[in-house]
Amino acid sequence: MPDFDPADDLTITDGTETVTLLRRGSTPGGAGETIRHALRRAIAATEGSIDTTADVHKNVPSGGQYTAASVVWHLPTAELPVTPQLGDVLLDGSGQCWTILDVSCQALGSRWRCDTRNVAVAFGLDDTISVLKAVAAPAYAGAGQTTWRTWRTGVRARIQPTQTTITNVAGTPATTTGYRIFVEENLDLDHTCSIRGPDGTLYTITRSVGAERIGELQVIDVERADPTAPTGQWVVDMGSPTGGSQPFGVWQGGDGSVCIVLSRPPAS
Repeated sequence: MPDFDPADDLTITDGTETVTLLRRGSTPGGAGETIRHALRRAIAATEGSIDTTADVHKNVPSGGQYTAASVVWHLPTAELPVTPQLGDVLLDGSGQCWTILDVSCQALGSRWRCDTRNVAVAFGLDDTISVLKAVAAPAYAGAGQTTWRTWRTGVRARIQPTQTTITNVAGTPATTTGYRIFVEENLDLDHTCSIRGPDGTLYTITRSVGAERIGELQVIDVERADPTAPTGQWVVDMGSPTGGSQPFGVWQGGDGSVCIVLSRPPAS
């Protein structure tokens, strides 16, 4: 079948829809650029892939639940005068995100042809995770304890177990379960980050790939954190002390307990 090549403006073509262009690197939650006469073309589904530690590109063993769908979009230049860039995202009316992988100007400069990919876990990313960042715990939380501040919430993801390792140290057996987390959006993770699952479970990050690869899911390898380790976070932080009995914040312990902090000891 020959490629669609309208002689007229897309504004008079049947089957168009409204989409929003989100520029790569723009502020999350921004308004974007509205395109009212976008035309969607053929869809093809393939198994998604990642790069291994040896930088070998291979399919992800996800039980058939990691898929990549490809769509060609035609966008009128009259509604989008600035060229779309690789890595920009088209958001359709159903909330699906399509990452632009290739752009060309066609039909005598009247439209952009954008090859895109929507990478998602089949049947939806049905888990919601939070990303925490470690900070120094206040003195009253206990010396040497880890404190977590919530950095990102509501991140759509899927958590899948990958392997279980059994070790024996000094006669004491231990079991460690590894997990792989597929996330919809790219997260800038480092050694201070941890993942909290929908049931409150904390996961230690061991590796992350795909964050800078256009059109692919970011994949995070994690291990279940020690459930006995006491943790906590500031739910409300009032900032610098002002003296008197003014509350300085609300502290939530890892066990769910909440207390109002009226004073803080001087820094050691």
